[in-house]
Amino acid sequence: MLGKMRYGYARISSDDQNLDRQRVALARENCGQVIEETESGVKACRRLDVLLGRLEAGDELIVTEIDRLGRSTGDVILMMDELTRRGVVLRVLAMPSLDIRSDDGRLIADIMASFAAHERRRTRRRQEQGIAAAKAAGRHLGRPHKMNGQQIAEARARLNADEPARLVARAYGVDVKTLRATIKRTV
Repeated sequence: MLGKMRYGYARISSDDQNLDRQRVALARENCGQVIEETESGVKACRRLDVLLGRLEAGDELIVTEIDRLGRSTGDVILMMDELTRRGVVLRVLAMPSLDIRSDDGRLIADIMASFAAHERRRTRRRQEQGIAAAKAAGRHLGRPHKMNGQQIAEARARLNADEPARLVARAYGVDVKTLRATIKRTV
C-alpha cells in the first residue's frame, strides 16, 4: 500500500437512529473510505471485522465516538490493543486529544469505554422496566396480531368442522403456520 489510508467507521445499533451525524463528521476528516453498519445484534460489526483485517501499519481508523467500535468495554479494549500492536492509529472525534499509543491516552480510552458500557446497561435496564410496565398494564408488545378474536373463533370453528387448514388460512390472509400458532396461543 502506498502511503497511509484514512478509514472512517460509522455504526448505528437501532432502527430509530441514523448515520447522518456520523457521516458529516467523517466527511470533514477526508476519509478515503467510510464503512457503515446499520444492523444490530449478532449481525452487527461484520463490516468492521473486514475493515480491521484490511488495516495496515500507518493506516488511520476514525470513529465519532468510542462506543461505535463495540458493544462491550472488553471488546473495545482488545481492539485498541490490537490496533496499537499493528501500528494502526485510532482517532475518536469526540475525544480529540486521545492517543491510545500513550499510557495516559489509553487510560482515558479505557475509562470512556467503561462509561459507554455502563450507560448501555442503564438504558437496557430502563427499557426492560418499561416493557414490564407495559405488559402489566395489559398492552400488547411486538408485532400486531394478524387475526382478531372474532376471526380466531371463526377459524377454530371451521377447523373443527374439518375444513382444510390451508383454505381457512387463506380466508384470513395468513400462513397455515401462523393460523395454527394463533389457534394454539388462544386456547
